[in-house]
Amino acid sequence: MLAKIVAFGGYDEGKPRVRLLLDALQRSGALSGELKISVWGGMEDKSVAGRGRIVVAILRLFLSLPAALWRLARWPRDHAVLLPYPGTPEIFPVALLAWFQRRTVILDAFLPIHDTIVRDRGLVRDGRVLSRIIKAYEAAGLRLADLILVDTDQHGEYFAREFGLDGARMVTVLVGAEPLFDSTRAADNVDDLIGPPDDRRIVLFYGQLIPLHGIETILHAARLTQGETLHWVIVGKGQQEPLVREFLASGGSEGITWIPWVDYERLPSLIARAGLCLGIFGSSDKAARVIPNKLFQALAMGKPVVTRSSPAVDTLARRFPETILTVPPENAAALAEAVLNAVAGQNSLKPLSAGNIANLGPDQGVRDLIARLGSL
Repeated sequence: MLAKIVAFGGYDEGKPRVRLLLDALQRSGALSGELKISVWGGMEDKSVAGRGRIVVAILRLFLSLPAALWRLARWPRDHAVLLPYPGTPEIFPVALLAWFQRRTVILDAFLPIHDTIVRDRGLVRDGRVLSRIIKAYEAAGLRLADLILVDTDQHGEYFAREFGLDGARMVTVLVGAEPLFDSTRAADNVDDLIGPPDDRRIVLFYGQLIPLHGIETILHAARLTQGETLHWVIVGKGQQEPLVREFLASGGSEGITWIPWVDYERLPSLIARAGLCLGIFGSSDKAARVIPNKLFQALAMGKPVVTRSSPAVDTLARRFPETILTVPPENAAALAEAVLNAVAGQNSLKPLSAGNIANLGPDQGVRDLIARLGSL
């Protein structure tokens, strides 16, 4: 009998991870329903949301929880409950209810909380009281889950090591790319964003401007290639946005276009115009454990990618050396050289086959999850 799962909480459907996970569960036949609390409406980019908006979101969640928990209590008890990202706030009351009902709890620990806030983004100093509180909160939430979903094996190893958890509780579910990212679809006109086509090759980066992405490395690589027939396009805003503004104001704008925001639906058309897409280049431990969503999206669009070498990415790079190119983290010279070499040898780069793209999605991980539930 196929295991059944109900999704619960104030999960953020603005994240491709959440949408892709739920879609894969739906395709598998395991998703029995969703008990969704509307929390994030009107906040497309949480990285730049003000404290007031975050407080409003938290209030929405906790004011709506009692009614949502009552609905969950009436759901068939043999259905596991999944808390998609960010599910840690909800796991405390859900785990209590699940204990009474003997219900399995699954937490999608997509982004490590303490590591992201303290070590990766540096928003709180490590070792301080607040840092210790955040880590204790995360540890408590993780320990309440029967199964923990991660996006890479390396993240599973991190959680097991950092919080003393049993590695057998981890299930790796790759993020993948949504059907929107399809190289066979006709691309819309994006001349209003980057101008009409010319003889320059477009090198495209898009994402939140956070330390993990290594925007400073990208900017310096762009400066090193000034005078070449390249058009660097940077899409995004966020924590390190001042670095971009300062760089462009100091005479670094030649060959670079910065676009703070592009509607998600237009990203495939923008990717279609690119000759090469960029991943991430930060040097943090977290950057070494992730496979960025943009990598899957670019591959699905038939584009080669340059990204930082890491334990998480290197396995894929060895499988597809003509599509995924890697460089050391925070090395602008290596990035500039890789971009120039890739553009010069563009004909030797190959897009992935449809079969390979399908295998780089969440479906296999979801099958593993269902199998694990059947064995509990």
